[in-house]
Amino acid sequence: MSQEISGVEAMGKYPKWVYELAERVLIESIKYPTVLGESYREITEFYSEVLSEYGVHTTLYRVPDDYTAKHLAPEMKPEKARYILLARIGSGDRTLQYNGHYDVIAPGEGWSVTEPFNPKKIEDRVYGRGSTDMKGGIAAFLAALAYLAQGELNIVVEAAFVPDEEIGGAAGTGYLVKEIGSRPTWVVIAEPSGIDNIWIGHKGLVWCYVKVYGKQVHGSTPWLGDNAFEKMVEVAKYFIEEYIPRLQSIRSRYSYDLAGGEYPTATLGGKLIAPGSINIVPGVSGFSIDRRLIVEERADTVAKELEEFAKKASEKLKVKTELVVVEKMDPALTDPESQLVKALTETVAENIGRTPRTTICIGGLDMRYYTALGIETVTYGPGEPGMPHKVDEYVKLSNVYKAVDVYIDLAYRLSRT
Repeated sequence: MSQEISGVEAMGKYPKWVYELAERVLIESIKYPTVLGESYREITEFYSEVLSEYGVHTTLYRVPDDYTAKHLAPEMKPEKARYILLARIGSGDRTLQYNGHYDVIAPGEGWSVTEPFNPKKIEDRVYGRGSTDMKGGIAAFLAALAYLAQGELNIVVEAAFVPDEEIGGAAGTGYLVKEIGSRPTWVVIAEPSGIDNIWIGHKGLVWCYVKVYGKQVHGSTPWLGDNAFEKMVEVAKYFIEEYIPRLQSIRSRYSYDLAGGEYPTATLGGKLIAPGSINIVPGVSGFSIDRRLIVEERADTVAKELEEFAKKASEKLKVKTELVVVEKMDPALTDPESQLVKALTETVAENIGRTPRTTICIGGLDMRYYTALGIETVTYGPGEPGMPHKVDEYVKLSNVYKAVDVYIDLAYRLSRT
């Protein structure tokens, strides 16, 4: 196929076959229902076969079963094999890595344009689960890598196809960085930031439960017990009135991709703890807290802050409480003055005709695995920012094509530095 490079009418600045390849890969990849371990081997083999047609060498890694068993909860189907595909071209002591997760969330109900894993192209849009999040981005950097492989580069360009970002990335980018030892110079994650926006970081989180204790007795004799639910309501009210308002006095100095994201938040009650029987006075009740961190905060500090506040609530309300942290994730941030941010900003501006925004993503991304090691990392991809996890998910092909140009041009720009 690479012989088609010359003399072909282009959809953009590069030969037409590059964009046709991106479209083909996008459409074919949506057909793989890559939810929680399903079709992981099949899709990585598909990507590998396509890249081999253009002379790109790939290596497939199978994450060990004992690793998935240790790091994945039962509902994450750790018995299903996880695969990481690495593709690599060029030479030199500096590496630009494009990273993308091929797993998707369950499709849900209510699709009207097409079935979730039956991609459908309508004018400039391709519909299907994963089109925006983030098989469109993967298709763009795969096509870019195929084109770059036909020439000379004095840097290494990698493509990392990883699983499990939707469930935290432990057996995906986490394994790639911590166990395989990936240490690129720069990383661009092709998540759907929007074609005119670059995410230079993302928020962090602390998830915890506040357990409140009483005394359980039969529901017919409540005067003999001590209702933990009633006490829990008091504790939750204390958090709502005393803790949450404090967060509005803390503001990040960075711009976020959604207004209001510049403040830390705490959401109570997403999950509740209850004994589960109507005819008892509950001896223990509890509520969850989803605490989101701005990039200036750290997860360990916030976890300690929550523990101290729960202790204060316990003392003031004279109830027994226990705070249990179940998940922590530090925010990620790459200096907006870094070489990668400047190079990508200039490259995007040249290709779309305006300077892109540089913002912080309000959600969580795989960026944190790299930034924790001091690796310059950004997120830039062609998907529609409002489409992830929705029914009738789609991506605009015109934006996929623009991303192809950006990914190629960025490699050239960095190779000249």
